[in-house]
Amino acid sequence: MTPSSPSSWSSAVASLRTASDGRLAGGREAPAHFERYVNLLFHLTVAHKDSAIWLTDGRYLRLVALLELDVSAGRQLRFQAMTWQYQNAVDHDSWIFRADYSRAQIAAESPPRGHFHVDGTLRHPDVLRPKQPLGRVHFPCRRPTLEAAVVLLADEFGVPTNAPHEVWRAAVAEHEAQSARLFDL
Repeated sequence: MTPSSPSSWSSAVASLRTASDGRLAGGREAPAHFERYVNLLFHLTVAHKDSAIWLTDGRYLRLVALLELDVSAGRQLRFQAMTWQYQNAVDHDSWIFRADYSRAQIAAESPPRGHFHVDGTLRHPDVLRPKQPLGRVHFPCRRPTLEAAVVLLADEFGVPTNAPHEVWRAAVAEHEAQSARLFDL
């Protein structure tokens, strides 16, 4: 999907809004609305026109989300776990950075529920425990939303976007706070 006219971008943003509303409404249709939302969000922004996981810079985004309908919250859609990972290739573990989230109750010594990893080499390796690579460090982040992934990819890694800056930026801003509702509160 690479519409070029303002009206086609408006249509794409309207479809994104409808899918977002559906995922937040809860009920048995919420997972299908979530899937549509993910596809629309990434096709509006950093996804290659032929695939949501192949990005416009030739790299890949791996997304794994475990969702449930939370009956204690009126059958609202909630993440039980989620990982998104920017990587060089589709078939092997060539990740550059990733965000992980788990709703499960965790022990105090476990990684934070939401955390971020960077695969790299420190210029000052003596700051970590012996033989601990940078990629094993858990940088806490409260809620690693998909919208945050889009902004990071576009702004910091220069991944080209499909929609003009003002279009995708407004869409991401509109939906990021809403997406936070799918995490633990």
